[in-house]
Amino acid sequence: MYIRVKIGDFIEYQEKYGTKYLDKKHKYYIDYPSKEIILNDFKSINEMFDGIKTNYDLTNNNDNYLITFETKSNNEYRFDLLKEPNTNIYHLAFSLIDNQEYHELSNLNESSEVFGKLSYILQDIDKSLNVSEYCIGATGDLKKDKIYQYMMKYVSSWDKRETKQYPLGWALYFKI
Repeated sequence: MYIRVKIGDFIEYQEKYGTKYLDKKHKYYIDYPSKEIILNDFKSINEMFDGIKTNYDLTNNNDNYLITFETKSNNEYRFDLLKEPNTNIYHLAFSLIDNQEYHELSNLNESSEVFGKLSYILQDIDKSLNVSEYCIGATGDLKKDKIYQYMMKYVSSWDKRETKQYPLGWALYFKI
């Protein structure tokens, strides 16, 4: 799987690790899209990363948080922030509201909208929570892991770290 990143992140990662591979199957690169792609996708890219304003409910469960929201097509999603013990790091997981199997795909063709809403929610709650970093781990499913392609291209200050919490043995940690 090829993952697009910003040029600064590309250089920093190469200097730190001396490779352009995250692991044997995941390689990152710098993407230079054509003018047509930039012009056609500018609005959706902007919404995805600036966020799509959305109403949501936030429930605190000990140190974890459950966030629920709906899409335009009235599909309900859950967005879980799961606190790593003895840290202020929160692992991100999301799925349809009644599903706690985060690796399963919804196949509802609304990933851009969902990601835009997740971006808005994270930016909105980041101001009120005591979070030092966020973490998202790969599932090994290429379709589900495409979120890396979106996130890594626009998020700064990410770092790949080894962890036993995810099937691939590593995850990405980042700040908002």
